[in-house]
Amino acid sequence: MKKLLSAIAVLLLLFAVPSGTAHAQTKSTPKNSDISGIWLGTNYGYENGVFKSSDLRFTIQKVNGVTFTGVKSWRQSNGEWSEEELFQGVMYKNGEFHAADNDGIIIGKRTSPNRIQATYLEVGEDQAALVMNLRKTGN
Repeated sequence: MKKLLSAIAVLLLLFAVPSGTAHAQTKSTPKNSDISGIWLGTNYGYENGVFKSSDLRFTIQKVNGVTFTGVKSWRQSNGEWSEEELFQGVMYKNGEFHAADNDGIIIGKRTSPNRIQATYLEVGEDQAALVMNLRKTGN
């Protein structure tokens, strides 16, 4: 059921994205190669009605045009980083940032060359709405 709800959320996101792609990069424009690397930050908000806050680490490993893939992890309550989770996304020239992982979606904007502000949404048993602030720290 959780996977079905996640799939529905991703489909809703896809249809909510503006249909005009004039702002999207094409194969004739430079890749988003400057987004590759390590992005560190924090998230905070509610998960299952309980407020939480944690450190985040996103590593963008591969970029092809406006699309990318990588791994993410978060600091657990014991201070250790979680097991890495695969994610993939899209970064448009205008800074719009959309991504999905195993059970949630991320909607945000690149606010400067080294900063992303976004919202993480998850539906189902582990429902969550979290604010994410990321800063690029390295390649």
